[in-house]
Amino acid sequence: MGYDFALGEETFVVHPVHDRSEATLSIEGRAIRAALSPGLALGEYFLEIEGSRERVFLANRGDVHFIHWRGRTHRVESINALDRARRAAEPSGGTDLLRAPMPGTVVEVAVQPGQAVEAGTLLMTIESMKLQTAVTAPHSARVAEVFVATGGRFDQGAALIRLESQDDDPEEQPQESHEGETP
Repeated sequence: MGYDFALGEETFVVHPVHDRSEATLSIEGRAIRAALSPGLALGEYFLEIEGSRERVFLANRGDVHFIHWRGRTHRVESINALDRARRAAEPSGGTDLLRAPMPGTVVEVAVQPGQAVEAGTLLMTIESMKLQTAVTAPHSARVAEVFVATGGRFDQGAALIRLESQDDDPEEQPQESHEGETP
């Protein structure tokens, strides 16, 4: 499993290898093997990339990492793919598009288009890298569309389900009362 990191406006992926001090970095689509070994001072490390060894200093604050390298300090933020997908699926304009946090397969679709759901209702179960994840309704809504059927495969970021506000259904709109009016 890879880990996403944001550096400025760009996102990079790190794939750990067997040894925690070694990793494969995916930078602009190119795989680069790197190793990190501790130095003698607090926060001092030696970074070896493709045979070149350089001294770096690291400090962490939660998911934010500060890397001092070649006279500059870089702020690198760890990105949780599930949290990013949840934020991307937050309500906007009365509809929610629930997206896949990682590539995988739909194990079960538990709802039908048109069905009203409450917050926490199971919408579908997906499987990614042998891990099953429940996709649930973030709030009360109506299922507008299911994009991937049971057994279907999807990529990271793919639309899985679209929810809409229950107020968007014209059949549910209150009818105007004309009682007591004369034609």
